Amino acid sequence: MEFKPSPKLTKIYWAYSLWYFIPTAACCVLIALVNVWASIASLVSLVVIPAAFIAYWVPKFYRSVVFKLEKDHAYARFGVWWVKEKRVPYNLVSEVKLRHGPLQRSWGLACVDVFTPATGTTKPELTFFQLSAEEAERIASELRARVGILSSKERRVIEEEILAELKAIRNLLEESLKKK
Repeated sequence: MEFKPSPKLTKIYWAYSLWYFIPTAACCVLIALVNVWASIASLVSLVVIPAAFIAYWVPKFYRSVVFKLEKDHAYARFGVWWVKEKRVPYNLVSEVKLRHGPLQRSWGLACVDVFTPATGTTKPELTFFQLSAEEAERIASELRARVGILSSKERRVIEEEILAELKAIRNLLEESLKKK
């Protein structure tokens, strides 16, 4: 099962870059009050060139991303210049988390983090990032099923079945003790 991030990845990366571009452009305007040529030079070097770089890099990065849930492991490959490739066998997965920040929630995006005992719970071993929220939920559920992690509803059903079985065993034992 192969999938990619949402096409909104390019838009959200532009939104993240606004934390750099807005203050930098404001500084260039302030510099213009003192020296117009210095302002133009700083605007080109600090705003235009980085914006051109992001305009080039973000679409290439989006096209490089490949996520898979394969037969026995989760797989991710991404990168423009330095390609990262990660495979995590299902038998090593200890936890699967769905994560989304405020900006991601407003755009309907989420990430699926895959944890192993080697990395602990602070850093995921593998992340399926910037998926649509519906797809992230579906991928997380599928991954939990493949790993064998039960949802709270599934766990509750099994616990109730175990409790009913234990009560039946108790009743049988009490009946056998009464007959003696």
